[in-house]
Amino acid sequence: MLAILTAGVLAVGTAPLWGAGGGDALDDAALSATPTFTVGLQSPQDPGPFPGSVTPTTPTITIAGQRDGESTFKVVNYDQVRPTTPGQMDFDHFHTGIEIQWWLKKWAHERPDIVDLYIVGESYSGQPIYQLTITDKSTGKDTDKPAAYFEGNRHSGETSSAESSLWLAQHLITKAGKDRTVDKLLDDKTVYIRPVNNPDGHDMYLYTAQTNRSTVRPYDNDGDGKRDDDPGEDINDDGYLSQMRQYVGAGKGTHVVDARDPAGNAMLSVGAGNGDYLMFSEGIDNDGDGRYNEDGIGGLDLHRNYPYNWHPMAEDDATGRNLTQGGAGEYPLSEPETKHVYTWLMSHTNIAAVNSMDTRVPMHLRGPSTCDPEECMYKSDRKLYEHFDKAGVSFTGYRNAGSVYIDYATRNGGDPEALFGHGPDFGYFQYGAIWYGDEIWNGGDFTDYDKDGRWADWERSRWCAENGRTNCFLPWTKAQHPTLGTVEVGGINPKFWSQNPSDDLIGEWAANQAQFNLYLTQSLPQVDLTRVQVKKLKGNQADGATHEITATVKNTGRIPTALEQAKEVKIVAPDTVTVQGARRVGDAPQFYLDGGDDQKVRLRVVKSDADTVTVNAVSVRGGLDTASVRLN
Repeated sequence: MLAILTAGVLAVGTAPLWGAGGGDALDDAALSATPTFTVGLQSPQDPGPFPGSVTPTTPTITIAGQRDGESTFKVVNYDQVRPTTPGQMDFDHFHTGIEIQWWLKKWAHERPDIVDLYIVGESYSGQPIYQLTITDKSTGKDTDKPAAYFEGNRHSGETSSAESSLWLAQHLITKAGKDRTVDKLLDDKTVYIRPVNNPDGHDMYLYTAQTNRSTVRPYDNDGDGKRDDDPGEDINDDGYLSQMRQYVGAGKGTHVVDARDPAGNAMLSVGAGNGDYLMFSEGIDNDGDGRYNEDGIGGLDLHRNYPYNWHPMAEDDATGRNLTQGGAGEYPLSEPETKHVYTWLMSHTNIAAVNSMDTRVPMHLRGPSTCDPEECMYKSDRKLYEHFDKAGVSFTGYRNAGSVYIDYATRNGGDPEALFGHGPDFGYFQYGAIWYGDEIWNGGDFTDYDKDGRWADWERSRWCAENGRTNCFLPWTKAQHPTLGTVEVGGINPKFWSQNPSDDLIGEWAANQAQFNLYLTQSLPQVDLTRVQVKKLKGNQADGATHEITATVKNTGRIPTALEQAKEVKIVAPDTVTVQGARRVGDAPQFYLDGGDDQKVRLRVVKSDADTVTVNAVSVRGGLDTASVRLN
């Protein structure tokens, strides 16, 4: 038997884990399992005891979608996903989908005063996508406060981003009521956290040896007219898809064992006819094209599927000569996971800061992705980003911070390079917010021993040896390959060293990234009525006004109530001041506030029967503030 979703929790059943899938669009998927959950706000319910297993209890799971290759894979029970003490939160392991759902429900049940749990929609395969709203409900609605949105695991194997999202959630929830800084933050602001935006890929990565870039939607990666027809195979049955090397004799191969690595882990490419070994990715050439595993599960990229400056994939460009974007999807927001982010943001425009996290560079990464920031960004917006770049590095120690087009593309000496349909570009140019797509973890690149500005496997292996680490590389072990014969399988650990930290390091990296996200939240715009005065008018005024109210509104946050780009695209209405309990005469004041700035406004009103009126400072992204005054 395989596994299905029951009430949002993985359970044993008779249908595939993620349904039968299929088709080119979600509507065509013909998912075999009827969803057993309702999209929207979830009623707080006790999730019950901690799951008996954080991985499927079945021997295999089946990935949704109609593909030309294998869809059913063996379940792997990685040590790295086992909690230290079941039912106690720790960050010494990677949380699977089963465990994450349990914690989200537990938090919503135990802290209904500050936590709401939503299912924002379904994934490609029909899994629920969960999201937390964290704020002190007694001080106002979440949408009446400035907000930040943080998202993890859009890319299947970049599970460090889910861990940082969870770290931030547990920090806020467990510190609330005990820490004045957290209490103040939740009094005034809202934090939306979507730990796993791509549950299909996240589960596949942590439950099987497979990995992919993003969504599991079948895709023809190698252009042979077949979809997903050459995934990797675990030849030596160790739970990883690593590398294969085959000794072919001196001068007959492409690689040698790197002499700079005494441990013998690292291989060095020396060119055809100069080496002793041939190298392959672990698996079988299923489609007989001479390449290994070049068309595995999925292939689209959820971070190239946003509407701003979206470009089609090469196969969809009828001219055959335009700029294209790999992994972009059939059309902007074609993928449900991306669409659910978009619809949440557009219905919650109180969000002024976003971080949709990935791995691994490491880098505080943001737009623009297609142009020089000095040429295509407003100067004040760019300066604000540059401040956050530096602040981010102070929390995390990342080597890089800046734009995709310049800083990311040229970090290793290359030229500026455009990337289309990128989330941070949509976030700034269309949504008018501060949006980062930070890259957690360094891939094991700790020390550049030869000072050449690059990191090689021998340097990673040496650092691990010097630091007493035996889990960075998988030992080369002999195995029989069905077509190659005797091979050795091993190399750098692809899941828990190359793409993500080892389990004993993930807590540190998750926490450091979360501290930067906390700083972004603390920097949100925040309107504050710092002074309100009332003057009774003498005589009969031409407009009928009886009183004049003077209010001073200050933005106590660092981020403006509207970036200059937000004003240009009119995504954010102007700030204003309103009065309840008296009739305003004349036009309502309209303004925007830069970080730390204030605005004095005068309102002429006609007194009604009420002696006391309420003055409201109203800002889409700066929240609300109120003051009561008497009209004497």
